[in-house]
Amino acid sequence: MNHPQTFPTISFAQKEDIHVIHRLAEEIWYLHYPGIITVKQIDYMLEQRYAPQEINRCLASPACTWFKVVVEKKILGFGHFEESPSMRSVKVDKFYMHPKIQRRGCGATLMRFAEAHYGKLGFVRVWLQVNKGNENSIKFYQKVGYQTEKEVIIDIGQGFVMDDLIMSKMIS
Repeated sequence: MNHPQTFPTISFAQKEDIHVIHRLAEEIWYLHYPGIITVKQIDYMLEQRYAPQEINRCLASPACTWFKVVVEKKILGFGHFEESPSMRSVKVDKFYMHPKIQRRGCGATLMRFAEAHYGKLGFVRVWLQVNKGNENSIKFYQKVGYQTEKEVIIDIGQGFVMDDLIMSKMIS
């Protein structure tokens, strides 16, 4: 399949982007996660992490930053990062690209943008959690320089767990 060159614009998400991010998260999760986790767990995690009031709470936090990826005047991807200044590390808490723009450099562009942003602020490590069954995402993170540190199983309530890899990358 031949795609025209995609040039994403990366910028800070704002309050007016909350509902777009919420809807985009729902669309991406229902396309991506069935077969990796159950639809019930998808529903639970979306409500827990992407309800508009939760996105608003994170936007208001000085330790959190949301970046949006705009392609052809539409938000088609986003990343949410949580700072831990005492550890000089940043967690990639949420990182999603719509399938329309996957494998076209948009995710790598956002990751490089965020790493440069946090490097300038004095952070030295970026880390994330990714479901062990999420093979395409694991391959993406490896491609952009992240290495597996360890495996974790985290109880997130309602009988659900996150069975994840912790991956990280040193930045300067």
